[in-house]
Amino acid sequence: MSDQNREKLTMDINKDNVVELMFDTPKTGTSSFGDYFLYGVKHNNVEKSIFATSKLHEQLRNYGRGDLVNIRKEEWSPGKVKFNVIPQEGTAPKTAVNGKSVDLSSDARTHDIHKQVCFKEAMALMPKNGQILSDADLIVVEANIKNLLLILEGRAEKEEVEEDAPF
Repeated sequence: MSDQNREKLTMDINKDNVVELMFDTPKTGTSSFGDYFLYGVKHNNVEKSIFATSKLHEQLRNYGRGDLVNIRKEEWSPGKVKFNVIPQEGTAPKTAVNGKSVDLSSDARTHDIHKQVCFKEAMALMPKNGQILSDADLIVVEANIKNLLLILEGRAEKEEVEEDAPF
């Protein structure tokens, strides 16, 4: 059954809509209303479709085939709604890094926060002379980020940091 022929999932405000995504990516296209993102889902073991808004798509695109998520349509002001996508047990959001999908577990989120902190600290070590950083300065910043990250995450050996990673 094609996505267009599936019954559309109707979402009531402030109600749980636990769905299983049937595909890794939505069907996309453009209509007279603009870009669309058509997701195939199973809701209560019935195949349905969701035409996601761009904001809902931004959240759903972090999940793929077989992932269970709760899509809540929440009213935050009279007549104004937003969607919240809440992963269910056993499901974690993914993101693309260097073209590969990776799991954004709490460890990955913590690592990303650590990288941001290390970048800030590495930049604080640079002289504030108002000049554009040279290539040599950028190499120093990158080396400082890697070394600060090793200290922050308690890793004793530098080999654990991927050499091809920006930091």
